[in-house]
Amino acid sequence: MISVAVNLAWLVPGDVGGSEEYTTRLLASVVHSAPADLTLEIVASKRLQRSCPWMAALPFARLAGPLGNRGFRILAESTQVHRATRNADVVHHFGGRLPAVRNPRAILTIHDLQPFDMPENFSRVKRQYLRWAVQRSADSACLVCTPSRWVAESVVERLGVSPDKVRAVSSTWDPALLAHDNSAEIAELGDGPVVLYPAATHPHKNHLTLLQAVDRLADRHRDLTLVLTGGEGRAEAGVASRVARARARVRRLGRVSPALLSALIQRADVLAFPSRYEGFGLPLLEAMNAGTPVIAGDNSAMPEVVAEAGLLLQADDPGTWADAIDEVVANRSLASRLSAAGQARAEHYAPESAAARLVDAWRSL
Repeated sequence: MISVAVNLAWLVPGDVGGSEEYTTRLLASVVHSAPADLTLEIVASKRLQRSCPWMAALPFARLAGPLGNRGFRILAESTQVHRATRNADVVHHFGGRLPAVRNPRAILTIHDLQPFDMPENFSRVKRQYLRWAVQRSADSACLVCTPSRWVAESVVERLGVSPDKVRAVSSTWDPALLAHDNSAEIAELGDGPVVLYPAATHPHKNHLTLLQAVDRLADRHRDLTLVLTGGEGRAEAGVASRVARARARVRRLGRVSPALLSALIQRADVLAFPSRYEGFGLPLLEAMNAGTPVIAGDNSAMPEVVAEAGLLLQADDPGTWADAIDEVVANRSLASRLSAAGQARAEHYAPESAAARLVDAWRSL
C-alpha cells in the first residue's frame, strides 16, 4: 500500500486560474478510479474542501490561517504541511515550487515556465523570486510533473533537469459538466452564431486579436455574438476600451461557474482561443469533449492538445482569425468534421487515462 499526501496549500479557490481546474480534476479522476493499492490524503484549506465535494470521503488535513497571504503560506508549507505529510510515502506539491522543509520523497508539478518565457508578465522582484524558487524546486524534487509534453521539454531545456526526472501528466474533462443547461444567460444569446473565449484579460491571452477579427465579420454575420468570460487581468483596460468600440455584438460575463461555462461551451458554434502561451489550455479540451469546434493559437502546448482536431492559427493575425471563424460558422460540413475529430481527440484525455498517468508517477517513487 502506498500513502500519498497532496499539498494544496497554494490553491485558493477562484484565485489561481486554470491550474485549479487542472489539479482538482486530475485528483478527482484518481479518487473516482479508486486504485486499491493507494491511500490519498489532501492537505489544504477548509474552503477548498467545501468547494470540492469529492474530497469529503478522503483523509483531510485542514490548514489554518490566511493562506491567501503569500508569506504566511510559505511559512505554513514548512510547518503545518510538513507535519501533516512527513510520514507519507510520497508527497505531491502541485503549486510549482517546494517548501524549504519537506518530505524527502517529493513530487513537484510545474504548470508552465512563464517567469522565464514571459518575464514581462511579472514585476522584477516577483520574477526574480519565482525563477529562483522554481529552479531550486525542480533541482530538489524526486520527480517533476507537467501538464503537457511541451512544458516537460521546456523544463528539461530551460532548467537543465534530467529527462528521466520529468513526466507529462495531463489533466482531464469533467463528465458531470456535460448536463444540459437552460439558464437565462444561454437563452439571451439568441439563435445566431456564438463565438466563445473563456480567459482572464492577461496580455498573453491576446483578446484584441479576437475582437478585431469579429469586428471584420460584423457585416457578414450581423447576428454573431462574441462571448467573453473570465476575470480581469493586467490587460483589462485595453480590452474594455476595445469592447466599447466594437462593431460586433460582444457580451462580457466575467467569472462564471463551471456549470455555466460548460453550458456556454456546448452552445457555442466556435471556441476561439488566440492565446500566445498555454501550459495546456483546458478550455480546448472541454470544447473538444463537448463537440464544439476549436480554433486555437499555433504555439506553446496548444498544437499538442488539439493535434489535428481543430484549426491552429498564428495568434496575431486578425484577418486569418476572421476567415477561419467565418468558415466554421458558414460551413456545416467543416463544423461537423471538427466536432467529431474533437470528441475523438478528447478520449486521449479521458478521466481513467488521466488518473492512470498520475498514479503511475506516484508508484514510480
